[in-house]
Amino acid sequence: MAAPLSDPLVPPDLRGWVDRVIAVVRRSLVPLLIIQVGVAAISALVSFTMSPTLATPNDPTGFDSTLALLGLLIAIAVSVFAQGASVYVSVQDAAGHQPTSRETMRFAALRAPALIGWGLAAGMLMLFGLLMLVVPGLYLAIVFGAALAGVVTVERGGIARCFELVNARFWPTVGRMVLAVAAGAAYTVVSGFVVSALSTPGTFNEDVLQAFIQIPVGMVAVGVAVVTYAELRFHERGEVFTATLAAELNR
Repeated sequence: MAAPLSDPLVPPDLRGWVDRVIAVVRRSLVPLLIIQVGVAAISALVSFTMSPTLATPNDPTGFDSTLALLGLLIAIAVSVFAQGASVYVSVQDAAGHQPTSRETMRFAALRAPALIGWGLAAGMLMLFGLLMLVVPGLYLAIVFGAALAGVVTVERGGIARCFELVNARFWPTVGRMVLAVAAGAAYTVVSGFVVSALSTPGTFNEDVLQAFIQIPVGMVAVGVAVVTYAELRFHERGEVFTATLAAELNR
């Protein structure tokens, strides 16, 4: 079924998918940037607390494991909150609405428990698949990467729903995910050289640079998740558009 050329989130083809991913970042640039800066700041602090250079009186060569665990839990909570907020902002902006900070934070807080629960379940399944035969893990990574954020935040669904959407349009989704991963990997390699050139290994400066240089990746990842999910929903029934997704977020 041909997608409408004018819909801001539903792409008609692969080129339209790329264009709409970029459009999500441009359209919601300021809120997505603020969200990702917050995530980067927390990530830098957590990386520093887990660094061996942060010594403790009882273990001069190690780090405070309690502090590191607390920081890791905070980082997970912030990342999940940011994911829900990013999806909400991206869809509402695409639909022509301008969500307030209060609306966005309220939505993210309400969906955070579900995102944590289903996210942990998806992560364990992917790890098990990778440890067993690798290929099942890659398959699960594609399924959850393409649909989990949208399913949990928009539909209030679970893991089973992700398989329904992706399996019905599997190979086009694989192509989009491979393209996204390849672009992210290339950026990560280049950014790694930049971090190495501008910082000293094991220092707080390195942690900060590594966290903040990944901000563009985080913003593009939001676009990938939202546009891919919108495309899957449209091809399932042919009557789901950006306005539909925005209405489902507010129900």
